[in-house]
Amino acid sequence: MREFGPLEHERIFFRDMCRRVPELQDWYHQDPDGEPWMLVSYDFVDGRAVRETLRVDYDGVQLRGGWSPSCLNWDDGVRAAEALIDTRPPEGLSVDSASDPAEAAAIASAWFEAHIERWKRRS
Repeated sequence: MREFGPLEHERIFFRDMCRRVPELQDWYHQDPDGEPWMLVSYDFVDGRAVRETLRVDYDGVQLRGGWSPSCLNWDDGVRAAEALIDTRPPEGLSVDSASDPAEAAAIASAWFEAHIERWKRRS
């Protein structure tokens, strides 16, 4: 976790995402060089247990999303690439030009919604 709160683009991004997917959780980090970024996650729960966690990283420019390898038990605070998360579509999300936080939120929310719908159909 980082010592300072959400930046303006992060607030917009998360607020807009929660309008579409209210069950999301937000986590704020920074790289060793001080670069801030955030992680947004959604837990897929069966009974009382978290079965899978979907996550997306946003740094104000890039979106990287995929399935957490450990339901964020060790990969919270670790960027998707470092955690070896597959961000290739269709399961993953990889966008290099997401500097508008509202547009980034629309892209990421649609990606979360598609996975949530598939999960509901499976269950």
